[in-house]
Amino acid sequence: MDESMERPCPELPVDVLVLIFARLFYPADRTRFQAVSRFWRSATRPPPRQLPWIMHPAGGFLNPSDRILHHLVSFPKTASCSIDDRALIHRCYSSFPENMRCIGSTDGWIAVDCQDTKNKHKHMYLLHNEFSGMTLSLPELDAAIAHVSELFEIRKVLLRSTPDDVIALMTNHYSFHIILTRCGKGVWFPKQHADPLIDIIDVAFLGDRLYGITLEEDLVYLGIASDDNDVPMVTGGKCVIGDFGVWSDEEDYDDNIVDDDDDDDDDDDDDDDDDLTKMTKEDKIGPGIKLIKVDESPNDVKATCYLIESCGKLLMVRQQVLSSGGLFSDITQKVNVFKADVSAAKWVPVKGGLGGQALFISNPVCKSVSATCSEEIQEDVIYFIDTDDEFNMRSKSISAPKNAFEYNMILKSAGPQKLTWVFPPELVA
Repeated sequence: MDESMERPCPELPVDVLVLIFARLFYPADRTRFQAVSRFWRSATRPPPRQLPWIMHPAGGFLNPSDRILHHLVSFPKTASCSIDDRALIHRCYSSFPENMRCIGSTDGWIAVDCQDTKNKHKHMYLLHNEFSGMTLSLPELDAAIAHVSELFEIRKVLLRSTPDDVIALMTNHYSFHIILTRCGKGVWFPKQHADPLIDIIDVAFLGDRLYGITLEEDLVYLGIASDDNDVPMVTGGKCVIGDFGVWSDEEDYDDNIVDDDDDDDDDDDDDDDDDLTKMTKEDKIGPGIKLIKVDESPNDVKATCYLIESCGKLLMVRQQVLSSGGLFSDITQKVNVFKADVSAAKWVPVKGGLGGQALFISNPVCKSVSATCSEEIQEDVIYFIDTDDEFNMRSKSISAPKNAFEYNMILKSAGPQKLTWVFPPELVA
């Protein structure tokens, strides 16, 4: 065989092809690269574990390795949000049509809110895997929270394992702060104004169990059971660290379950709290942030905490952020990490490192990733998406933001609370 036929680009050195292959993020693109020729295939190397992507709610993503904003190759498939519409969008940070936005993520899955173009109060919800290209509809969720006010906001969409398992959502609505659903089964809501639940600012799965944390750093175990139709529900809560107390929601839980066929209008005399289109500012739950006044600073310090599973343990990451104002992002001022000791009912400070792990922190999702075989992920480092900071657990140092101006523009366009991490397959255990 003619060597020029086998090597369509003989002038490209192997080391250049290796660099090109290393810049391909999508598995499908890597497969196409390898299919060009045997010579190109010989230049491929096992892809190093790359940093997770930073996902903009409008659909663009930032790869932290090159600090460049990319447009998506894989798009959610839905009749309500035509993919052809994206050709009409020229916004700097957008890959989605204007009526579609990312509202959360778990591993390689992103949760997408698609707003009806003719009725701004009507929504449909999807799960889309950026790497496999698979899109799943969530009709049970559509039936439950399709019609909502512009004030209504989904803050977290957390998969327990796979999309057909339990999915936990957190919203900003006082009466629907935590929602559980399972594809093809139904949706569970808490009872209206379930006071214990509204204090929870973050949730995390530890195996099959769901835990929540409050702004006062109480750790709460939320018991999950399923009804005869396999609809998940929170049956009650127990404080395992702190003074949150114990409560039960088991009584009449069937009244809190919605399925795709539930079109009964017999409850027209229910309180307006059931109608999410009538949500008011009084129904909103705050973002779970404490403001700390600092005498020598003109700006406030914002304090919050995140709950994250790491190597079978629950960690609490406490972050204090100094508001910078203007065009610049806030700056992480102080970080503390604690491990939950349930038997002793207390948080134990984590000293030293993270056991070779790295933590990726954002409001929509937090994840612990092994850094032992990585060239880009630093072990014992915490990556904060909202400030572009990296906190080293061993040296206790906080890095300065990289390429700060461009990143700050992205932060300002999205709102730092809405950026989320998306993890390539090689980072998902």
